[in-house]
Amino acid sequence: MGNARPAVSDPAGDAPDGETLEAPDGLGEISAAVTDGEVVGLRGSDAVAFGTVAQLRAGEAEVVETDPACGTLTQGAGRFVLACGSEVLLFDPADPARPEHRDVEGDATRAALVASGELFTANADDPEIVMTRPDGSTEHIDVEDPATELVSVPGRDGGHDAVVRTFNPDTTIQDVDWTNDPPRQGGRLRVGLGVGTVAPGEDDILLAADATGSQLAVYTTDDVIRLHQTIPVEGEPWAVAWDPHAKRAWVSSPGDRGLRAFDLSSGSPEQTTQLRAVPDAQSVVVLDDGTLVAVSATGAGVQVVPDAAGA
Repeated sequence: MGNARPAVSDPAGDAPDGETLEAPDGLGEISAAVTDGEVVGLRGSDAVAFGTVAQLRAGEAEVVETDPACGTLTQGAGRFVLACGSEVLLFDPADPARPEHRDVEGDATRAALVASGELFTANADDPEIVMTRPDGSTEHIDVEDPATELVSVPGRDGGHDAVVRTFNPDTTIQDVDWTNDPPRQGGRLRVGLGVGTVAPGEDDILLAADATGSQLAVYTTDDVIRLHQTIPVEGEPWAVAWDPHAKRAWVSSPGDRGLRAFDLSSGSPEQTTQLRAVPDAQSVVVLDDGTLVAVSATGAGVQVVPDAAGA
């Protein structure tokens, strides 16, 4: 189990649904996309970029060059979050050109921010997570393995946000019991046969792609991480996203260039929509108005589909 990799798309065949935009200049290869519901953040090999769909269409996204030490881009507590070694950059969507610099301990390449201000950092080599409180004090939390991804999940009804890490080599998913005194590692599960990417939903929901097992896994994170349900998905799913407008889970399968939406509201999840994706759509986000944005990792552009669940 583990060590899943995204399937490679065949660029031939039908054109992508919706509109395909050129990626902002200067980004390099795009490895991730995140959103606050209106602004899209793109992580490239040479820079990060932030913009609304209108700004991306007009070529007016804000591009910020980044140090090679910086890692993955996440979103939490109204900020875009980028781990850069001994510091983390927090980008305000309204003014991304001037990020806040926050010092952290260790060599951070993954970071997650929760609504109460705590910042969590990790990397792909060390089996620990460092929690930095708003006052600058820190806690080191031992975990079984390093982190491939580290994300925050919004809590339900004012409850605290959850923090979850994955570890691709053995397909681990684990929450962090950070509100305990002292903070400690939480429940540890495995995502099917090979975890792809994960994405927060609403009300303690976390989506995860089982790329090797060809399924979508849905977790709850309200006190400890629990597997809620799994759903078979055609192809080899990799990117996942929650649609806050239509209340759907979206899954991208780069191998067959499929974008599929699932209704999770009943005990029997139902596929409701299928679209044609850009080649190698390894990142997907859905905006608050239901616009789906899928991003090619191999330079085939940024796909935009308004009201995608109703398309």
